[in-house]
Amino acid sequence: MLDTKDILMRCSICKMEKSLSLNRSQIRTLAEGRLLQFHCTYCTTPQYWASVNPVTYKDEEEPILESPRSILVVDDDDLTITLLKKVLDTWKADIQIADNAKDALSKLSTQEFDLMICDIHMPGMTGKELYSHIRDNALLPPQRILFLTGDKSNSMKEFLDSSGCYYMFKPIQFLTFSDQVQDLLAGEFRK
Repeated sequence: MLDTKDILMRCSICKMEKSLSLNRSQIRTLAEGRLLQFHCTYCTTPQYWASVNPVTYKDEEEPILESPRSILVVDDDDLTITLLKKVLDTWKADIQIADNAKDALSKLSTQEFDLMICDIHMPGMTGKELYSHIRDNALLPPQRILFLTGDKSNSMKEFLDSSGCYYMFKPIQFLTFSDQVQDLLAGEFRK
């Protein structure tokens, strides 16, 4: 279960205020002086929100990381890559892009990543085949992989559940995606 705390937040566009229940990684983000993105009911679109009052974060077991996180995004769709990169750029992460699974394998063999976000259905080598190579060569632990797919078939669900990886179904809700990635990077894994 994730620890949450209610924080009074303000929309950066319309200045509407509301109390939001935030997890540790979101609180840490605010303490670092960065904004969070949430849906604004007044603006009717996702907007950046800041805390109304100063937020501090202290956790002796989990210090705030100074270096940017390294994320590999693997997808053959340019629009999806652009949208994912836009969300991930808000955290000042080192984002590498691979437009196919073979390119992803090449990057995984030469660089260490904190997280890989990967489409399942790609031409050539699929996300499933990529996962087999990653597992067989111990390139990345399954809990550091987030699969994205629109395939909700029983066989796909069975693969995803047995892989030990995290997953989200398309179409992606970007606020949920953002929260999931923040939690995965903070080690607060949820399914």
